[in-house]
Amino acid sequence: MDAQRRSVVGAGAAVRLVGAALFLAISTTLWLAGGRDWGMYPPALGLYASVAGVLFMLRQRRVARGLGAVQSLVDVGLVYWLQSTALPVSPFPAGVAGFSLGLFALVVALSGLGMRGTVVYGTALLSAVAQAALMRQADVGWGAVAIAVVALVLVAVVSHYGTGRLRNLAVTLSRLEVDRALEARRFQEVEEARRTIERMLADAQAQNAELQRLQRDKEQLTEFLVHDLRSPLSALTLSLSWMEQEVPQQGILGESVRTGLAVTARLDRMISDLLDVPRLEEGRLEPQRTTFPATRIVEDVRRSLESVARARKLTLDAEVPVQLELEGDADLLVRVLENLTTNALRYAPSGGRVRLEAGADVNGRWLAVRNDGPPISEEARGRIFDKYEQADAERDSRRGYGLGLYFCRLAAEAHGGRLAVEDAPGWSTSFVLRLPA
Repeated sequence: MDAQRRSVVGAGAAVRLVGAALFLAISTTLWLAGGRDWGMYPPALGLYASVAGVLFMLRQRRVARGLGAVQSLVDVGLVYWLQSTALPVSPFPAGVAGFSLGLFALVVALSGLGMRGTVVYGTALLSAVAQAALMRQADVGWGAVAIAVVALVLVAVVSHYGTGRLRNLAVTLSRLEVDRALEARRFQEVEEARRTIERMLADAQAQNAELQRLQRDKEQLTEFLVHDLRSPLSALTLSLSWMEQEVPQQGILGESVRTGLAVTARLDRMISDLLDVPRLEEGRLEPQRTTFPATRIVEDVRRSLESVARARKLTLDAEVPVQLELEGDADLLVRVLENLTTNALRYAPSGGRVRLEAGADVNGRWLAVRNDGPPISEEARGRIFDKYEQADAERDSRRGYGLGLYFCRLAAEAHGGRLAVEDAPGWSTSFVLRLPA
């Protein structure tokens, strides 16, 4: 609207300049042709043409915004001055006054180009006052004066209505254009978001495919490793089994053979852990539940690790009620108990104690491995059962790979139980596996 108003100021200045030039040419021609009553028009029209020329040259300047009202004031003043000057010398004063009505109507119409209601109605009011004054100077009756005033007001109303319609149309078109631009931008943003999501999905699918391939390669490598480890281990186990049958049961040699068989069994279970961790993670390993005496698995673990305890000058004992029975996968529970005991032997100080216990309470059966090694902090208790996590990996020179306790937790959860570090009187560290009733 402001741009159109600036353009209209220039158009109005051009109309006034052209009109003044035409009026000047006509009045000068009539004056030179002998019409003495036209003699006062050329000087005034020449002055007005000069003012219109100045306004036309200023149409592109910043001051042009306020020139609409200035032009209307100049127009009304000029018409009134010319007609009031012509009335005393004209033989037809009433005709001069009537002729002024058309000029004032033109001035009101020109003021409507600025599309400002105050300028239009202000120009109409001044024009009505000037027209009434001229008509009364020419002794025109009040009825004609009233009609002239009404005519100028109607010209102002029509002019303002037409420009108002244009203004409303411009506002409506602007709003529609803004809505269209916003809708186009929203559509563009949605399209960009869709393309981004598709690209991210494609990248994720590619990464997922690569991870699946790596997972298959890892599982295949693990299976090859387990196969290659089990072949010599099986040969060693067969040799020790033969020796157990051939050598006397009593004596150091027989004890050494039995210890060797326990160690090979332990190694076999450790190798099985490598295969069972991913199966437990994916829920593909279901425990083979049976009912068995608790002393069986506790004594198996104690015997298999007794030589390790002696080498580290540790006391490894067990405390299990004779009649206590457990329900679960014996093989998995043996491996859990063995992992926990191995950790206890690793961290117990030389000359310390490690105890395997089993029992029952109102919540169900439980297995525990206790030692008098360094206690585990409250902060570490929440994460040591996570994959690749250890209690104090930075300072621990005996660190492993963080899979033993992770396997134990998975096996406990597969049984519907829970593995945690609990406080027990007389022991600095206690790992307790609780099985559901």
